[in-house]
Amino acid sequence: TDKLFAVMRNMKADGKSLIIITHKLHEVLDVSDRVAVLRKGEYIGDVLTKDADQQSLTDMMVGHSVSLNINRPTPVNVEPRLKIEGLTVFDELGVKRLDNVSFTVNAGEVLGVAGIAIAGLYPVSSGTVTYISPETNEEKNLVGMDPMDIRKSGVAMSFVPEDRLGMGLVGSMGMTGNMMLRSWRKGASIFLDRKNPEALAQRIWQELEVVTPSTNFPVRRMSGGNVQKVLVGREIAQQPSVLMTAYAVRGLDINTSYTIYNLLTEQKMKGVAVVYVGEDLDVLLELCDRIVVLCGGQVSGVVDGRKTNKLEVGALMTRVEGGKADE
Repeated sequence: TDKLFAVMRNMKADGKSLIIITHKLHEVLDVSDRVAVLRKGEYIGDVLTKDADQQSLTDMMVGHSVSLNINRPTPVNVEPRLKIEGLTVFDELGVKRLDNVSFTVNAGEVLGVAGIAIAGLYPVSSGTVTYISPETNEEKNLVGMDPMDIRKSGVAMSFVPEDRLGMGLVGSMGMTGNMMLRSWRKGASIFLDRKNPEALAQRIWQELEVVTPSTNFPVRRMSGGNVQKVLVGREIAQQPSVLMTAYAVRGLDINTSYTIYNLLTEQKMKGVAVVYVGEDLDVLLELCDRIVVLCGGQVSGVVDGRKTNKLEVGALMTRVEGGKADE
């Protein structure tokens, strides 16, 4: 990012005009001279960057004052929920994506992942992924099980993928139909029960303030932020014991982003083991209790989110040779 901004400054000095579109306000403030603000497709106004800060820009973008503080309460009743040990994974081209990776995901904690992440999209070459039941403390190795077998065995996991409409939701269906994707196997009848999914859709519509004309309105015609609210709301409604999110706020407006952060923190305080995969180090450092740093497919470190800083995490992300983590 710093190198890109240096190139942009050189282009400006050479008499070029540049436009940068980004949701990261610190980038806007760092590299721009003027900032134009759009809200709901309308031009609100522009300000000189030297006269602006993150709070003033956020208020213009949202239309009212927004708190930019991420609440990070101290974890309580922390216990292991998912143990990854010696995990090695190759993709379809034979490229090693994960190389002997080990770390633990704890209940009652937000675990951040800086770098690439895994959600079972590639087969495991070696290693184990062990789920520890919150009720019985029974341990179950999930490697080799398909998603339906995992679910039938009583493992309560939810996943918010990076690709909202490709992997998470069916774009041509409305909120109710997409709720049914998570519940249709519960009944034996070919006549699907729309009552419970419709009730859930209504609840998410109201509680998360989803902007849509109806619960049957195709989700692909919603804005990215509203699509994400539907997806996150549905996965949280499953009452998981492990909630994985991959780039949950990518491309979202700042107000929706903070809504998502607060939802994840609420789940953490309910005893859910939350995994947050993100690319914004500022958010990882504010939201997460621990951060697993991956580099070259290996764990290069596991750090305390309250005690580390961007320089330390950035250095771990760019190590040439990954080392074994100290948890």
